[in-house]
Amino acid sequence: MTTPTNRLERFALAVLLFILAGVPVALLGYQYFVRLALSPVRVIDITAAAPEAGGFQPDAIRVAAGETVRLRFSVPDVTHGIAIGPGLGIDIGHVDPGQVREVEVTFDRPGRYTVYCSTWCSPNHWRMRGTIEVYDPSQPDALPPSQPPDPALESLAARGINIDAEHPAETIPDTPPSPGRGAEITATHQNTLPADLFNPAWRQQHSPVEAWSMLVAHGMNQPDAWDVVAHLWTSSLQGDRLAQASTLYAKNCAACHGEDGSGTGPGAAVLQAQHALEHSDMPQAGKPTAFADPRIMLGGRSEIYYAKIRRGGMGTGMPGFGQIFTPEESWMLAEYLWRFVFVPAENRP
Repeated sequence: MTTPTNRLERFALAVLLFILAGVPVALLGYQYFVRLALSPVRVIDITAAAPEAGGFQPDAIRVAAGETVRLRFSVPDVTHGIAIGPGLGIDIGHVDPGQVREVEVTFDRPGRYTVYCSTWCSPNHWRMRGTIEVYDPSQPDALPPSQPPDPALESLAARGINIDAEHPAETIPDTPPSPGRGAEITATHQNTLPADLFNPAWRQQHSPVEAWSMLVAHGMNQPDAWDVVAHLWTSSLQGDRLAQASTLYAKNCAACHGEDGSGTGPGAAVLQAQHALEHSDMPQAGKPTAFADPRIMLGGRSEIYYAKIRRGGMGTGMPGFGQIFTPEESWMLAEYLWRFVFVPAENRP
């Protein structure tokens, strides 16, 4: 026999079950169906999975210039860092498994943009890229404009410079140079030092060893000359530009080249092992560059490192970042690399 007490208990249980099951279902229904249907902008759902599991899905989307879209990223496997470039300044940060993050964006003009992962997520992390094709709504069948030729890469090619060759320094400092002391020496002797040294374009096209040799030939002792070079080769990045370059390196380079520039980041061994399997005749070529090694770095030039960043490394596991970074960001990153040989670790941002 059912008593009023039993009926009350059953009613309470039904209410509890509704709260535990019905409310979450209703919230999910609103989140994924009702809210999207009522949204004034087009919503595009993108799944971000490790490359072995498909990468970005879909891996290519089309958007009209001037159209506002909401990109919703969900992650099924491991944490990914989601960013879009070049030149958009869109970085939605880490997205954890089961989490959904979104960004609303309006693309002002036609072009191609890259969605990419900025967190080491798997041995094939660098393959994790997707494309956003922004078309002219008045000419929907026209191809988006391609990137203009890069003057720095064209100049290197015209001069016959092989950016994939090694550029070792024949001379390196006996002790770590001091950029601070170099600033003092430069301030004292600025009017008598070769004018080329103060030209940023000249420094981009010449190595620190060349500048050091010029100073020694000018009569400066060798340690002082290295201090001056250290100052000049690190002076181009200050304030916000230095902070931005540091962030670019941490998110996109440190996984292989190491936070300290030693070439021993968590992805280094994986990439080198893959390279050794594919190129058994030159297994060491796949090792990420150690930016903290003066013998490796000081014979090179900023323009060469810029070109490698833009185009990638032929015969190595390094991808090209020309579809992700603007030229200005690439130059900042190339200039940042000098800090690994000229600035003590405790003084780097």
